[in-house]
Amino acid sequence: MNVNYNTAMPAKGGRNYGIDALRMLAMLLVVIAHILGPGGILETVEFMSPQYKAAWLLEIVGYCSVNCYALISGYVGIHSKYRYHNIILLWLRVIFYTAGITLIFAVFVPGSVTLRDWVRAFLPTLSGYYWYFTAYFALFMFLPLLNSAINKLSQKQLGAVVISLFVTFTVLQTLPGKDVFGVSSNAWWLMILYIIGGYIGKYGLFKASGLAKLFLGYSVMILIMWLSRLAAETGFVPVLSAFGGNYLIYHTSPFMLAAGIFLLLLFERLRTPQSVNKIIRLFAPAAFSVYIIHGQPQIWNYLLEQSFSHYASFPVPLETALIVLTAAAIYIVCSLIDLLRENIFKVLKVKQRLAGIEDKYLGNLWD
Repeated sequence: MNVNYNTAMPAKGGRNYGIDALRMLAMLLVVIAHILGPGGILETVEFMSPQYKAAWLLEIVGYCSVNCYALISGYVGIHSKYRYHNIILLWLRVIFYTAGITLIFAVFVPGSVTLRDWVRAFLPTLSGYYWYFTAYFALFMFLPLLNSAINKLSQKQLGAVVISLFVTFTVLQTLPGKDVFGVSSNAWWLMILYIIGGYIGKYGLFKASGLAKLFLGYSVMILIMWLSRLAAETGFVPVLSAFGGNYLIYHTSPFMLAAGIFLLLLFERLRTPQSVNKIIRLFAPAAFSVYIIHGQPQIWNYLLEQSFSHYASFPVPLETALIVLTAAAIYIVCSLIDLLRENIFKVLKVKQRLAGIEDKYLGNLWD
């Protein structure tokens, strides 16, 4: 999930609320994917039933959200100052929730917390609590090099790099149907997406395409991946069946990457009314905390895992509505919790103190 809270700047200046809106949407899609997967729906739903097809369509829609977040990181990050205190502040935010929620369970659910849980709560990066945060933490250390290269290369040079990355780490990996280079779901894949997002943020892409064309492009990518799964599992396309239903449904799939790019471009050009901007400005910074809170191990194990399998028995419209509404409820509750956390950090002047320490010892090292 994108954890860079500087906002992209549209061509005419000002804050790009479309990018912030995409950050919120992508996190909602992450929650939907978690409800479908760990929540038990995909395991429970009857094979090839209408509910099965609808659930997998939602899963594919949600799966591209990870690529969206990393693309946003590059799109925004190349215009941002590199400061070490930003990653420390993020790390403290994670510990606030991992340790705080662990304490709540230790008090109110006796026997639910072990010594190992306490150690992992205070070492979330080293324990691998959250794979995306761990990957982003590693990526953060490379950002000075990446930003310098992205900003100094010409459009032709950077374009050649982007094409090479796309061909090598998406197209070529699709042929054997496996992660040949070991880049999926780790810092290397986030780095690739950061570079692609940086290119888009600096030079743009498909500039003549309007919102309708971009949404169509996104929809076509999702439809191809969804139909590929159905074709593989029904044996309609024997070649796909040989590779399995998830042949094209993974982070490094060219179709999954293209879906994320289309969404980024669509929301980049989206203009929202002032009334909506106020809501976006309030809740967009909390998106990362939604991921941390609902994915915290005790919450995951005791409240979320296998908790939504009964949705699979409802008619498709009701099943879909329940999944989306449940995800929205989780998102809103977690966001409200994070507003409280943000006020606590402001009262304690956590960001200012960390920035002051960095300024004292490092000065304007990366200016």
